[in-house]
Amino acid sequence: MVQAWRKVNFGTGTVTFLDDTQKEDMLQVEYPNGFLLDMGWYQDRYIISIIHNFDWTHPVKRYEAADRDQLPALLTEAAHSVERASQNDKVEKWRKES
Repeated sequence: MVQAWRKVNFGTGTVTFLDDTQKEDMLQVEYPNGFLLDMGWYQDRYIISIIHNFDWTHPVKRYEAADRDQLPALLTEAAHSVERASQNDKVEKWRKES
């Protein structure tokens, strides 16, 4: 079965890891200027994190969903957000607005 998130448009992002298994490491997309979009399953929910300069301790933005059906919409929203942020140097401003 092809997962719905395989159809998400990640813009300028490059999918560097994709695994349909429900586990911590499921999806990673690299963007320009040091941005990553990361998705995984943690205990009872999916978590999508936007990371800048490999600072995993302080994600720029985070999305959560308990239901797999919510993922395409959340991934699309996250991809659009990180796409905009990766095209400029306004990371701190974006971090504060999140």
